[in-house]
Amino acid sequence: MTDNIVVCMTSRGNYARIGPVLHELDEREEFDLDIINAGASMIREYGSLSAILEDDGLEITTEMYNVLEGGNPVASAKTTGLSMVEFTNVLNDLDPDAVITIADRYETMAVTLAACYQNIPVVHTQGGEITGSIDEKVRHATTKLADYHMVSTERSVEVVNRLGEDRERIYETGCPSMDIAKDISENADPDYDPQEQYSGVGEDVDVSEDYLVVQYHPVPTEYDTQYDKTWELIEAVDALDVQAFWFWPNMDAGTDQVSKAIREYRDQRDPQDVRFYINMRPTHYLTLVNNSACLVGNSSVGIRECSFLGQPSVNIGGRQNSRERAENVIDTPCEADAIREGIEEQLEVESYEGSTLYGEGDAAVKMVDAMEEVDFELKGSMDPTRLGLAEVSPALE
Repeated sequence: MTDNIVVCMTSRGNYARIGPVLHELDEREEFDLDIINAGASMIREYGSLSAILEDDGLEITTEMYNVLEGGNPVASAKTTGLSMVEFTNVLNDLDPDAVITIADRYETMAVTLAACYQNIPVVHTQGGEITGSIDEKVRHATTKLADYHMVSTERSVEVVNRLGEDRERIYETGCPSMDIAKDISENADPDYDPQEQYSGVGEDVDVSEDYLVVQYHPVPTEYDTQYDKTWELIEAVDALDVQAFWFWPNMDAGTDQVSKAIREYRDQRDPQDVRFYINMRPTHYLTLVNNSACLVGNSSVGIRECSFLGQPSVNIGGRQNSRERAENVIDTPCEADAIREGIEEQLEVESYEGSTLYGEGDAAVKMVDAMEEVDFELKGSMDPTRLGLAEVSPALE
């Protein structure tokens, strides 16, 4: 029997975190794969995925425009509502056996709700991780709505289980982006220069010399401070005599403030050793990171993929609070002097020992193997006794 699986792509980061699974599903006769490309991954300024997916041989079933731009909390809330309506229509047409949702963005909540109310089993990836901002609320809420859980770490298994999910439906697979990181570590290209493939904006960077990769995303729960905090990061990087590849932020609330600060930096100071990019395919981006002296910002890449690669990382502010991390990370407040000192400390470190905290590089195979063994069905109600509550007599039918 062939299972029809729908995977919803809604941001540029999704492809790194689920791409290997897409290819594994696509290659197996036991599955029919439908890909919905929607949200920020349909918008150029946030990193469109359409051409990348097609170039990699993956057929997009449906493209969906469902984003209200504005970069503020109201736009995010309205996008979530609109997305639920749109995903409901698409899922109704596709009638899948299961839907895979990814991580913790607001579009994840929308597609999960659309699937749940149509009695479509939900497979959630990267649940059980503890971080800052509103993403954590979305992640744990999605865990409660999901029917199966493909998690990245041992602690995540425990968290999802303590949230009341049956242990038999929780699979510790690792994160699929470690599959990409493993390939890069085994087939390193130390001379990779993205400027030969991606134009970008700004001055040329000499990849034979040390350079930073800078990736700072808005924190929606700190919406009103994002412009000033971005300038703290800018001042720290600008004070150092080191080159940088700087990536534009994702589309969370506050993106307009982060982008404004970066644009002012580029236009007013005309930095001679910084090049700005929107997006790259995951393999190229991680190769660039792997060859860098340090990743700077608040992206989870600095904690997850960099841990596997042993790359130095300076994590700024509270966006990744309480996320499990290896020794490659230095945490700093979002203050220019502290950031600069953190970068200077990491520039003295060539590399760290790689960590398999987030997986060993075989997550896609583990996930798809697990799904092959599953007869997809909705989970039952919670067992009160497993939560330490008194047993309740069953209702009469």
